[in-house]
Amino acid sequence: MKMLRTLPGIAALIIVAPAFALAATGLTIQPVKISETLQPGASVSGTIRLTNASDSDVNVDVSIQDFVPVANSDTFQFVGRAPGVSSVRDWITLPTQSFKFKKGESRDIPYTITAPANAEPGGHFGAMFFKATQLTENGQSLKVGTQVGMLVLVAIPGSHTESGQILNFSVAPFLQRPPVPFIILFKNTGTVHFEPRGKIEIYNMLGKLAGEVPIEGEIVLPTTEKKMEFDWNPGGPAIGRYKAVATIVDGEGNTLTSASVTFWVVPVWYTLAFLAVLIIVFLILRFLKRRIKISVSVK
Repeated sequence: MKMLRTLPGIAALIIVAPAFALAATGLTIQPVKISETLQPGASVSGTIRLTNASDSDVNVDVSIQDFVPVANSDTFQFVGRAPGVSSVRDWITLPTQSFKFKKGESRDIPYTITAPANAEPGGHFGAMFFKATQLTENGQSLKVGTQVGMLVLVAIPGSHTESGQILNFSVAPFLQRPPVPFIILFKNTGTVHFEPRGKIEIYNMLGKLAGEVPIEGEIVLPTTEKKMEFDWNPGGPAIGRYKAVATIVDGEGNTLTSASVTFWVVPVWYTLAFLAVLIIVFLILRFLKRRIKISVSVK
């Protein structure tokens, strides 16, 4: 079984093979993922936008593979067919498995995903690959240039769990200036793929809300962990002690997990300037105390 590391956000799976062809061979694809929730026996249809960005005509071959997440990591592995078990590769219907693609051509490829009546509740995952093969002048195939892929994530409602946990929420304890980089390590403890959504709220030393950062755009597979990075840029000066609270909610907006962390923003130049002013004031007061004598006479 082949194991791959998930790409940032697991929003796309793109494999680039060595370009042995005489000209550059490449494809672009939109969307980079399909995420659907289907009742057993239900279907959904859509289109994939594929563009030939190669220097010549190519032949495109389409294939579909199933994959499963690797627990306690951010990786997944492709798996073969299990006897008597249908999977995502069996649920997807395409008009063709191979076609010729002219240079610069774009094409909308329709697809249909049909969940079988006996589909098990939970998450089912696959990847759809489009492999470009350069064509010679007489129309014969040459060698593989590149292949691109997109993720297909299907959730079957039923006795499944949508849950997760922030394993770690961190930030540098001292910073000189914004932006402030936050890191969240999130684990999907449920049985379906999950896109963490929520926000990071930043409070100043007076307890007032100083800013918010949305949490979104990441997909985490069941049992896997994902490191998510966010920046807070207040758009102005920041100084002092701050507290950040990260909150992730479920699909209904209920709080799923939260964590907090504190940090300081201490601008070096501002601090040095402030200390310099204090020293100057101190020296002036000391000088005045020595030079000026105050006497009080009583008549």
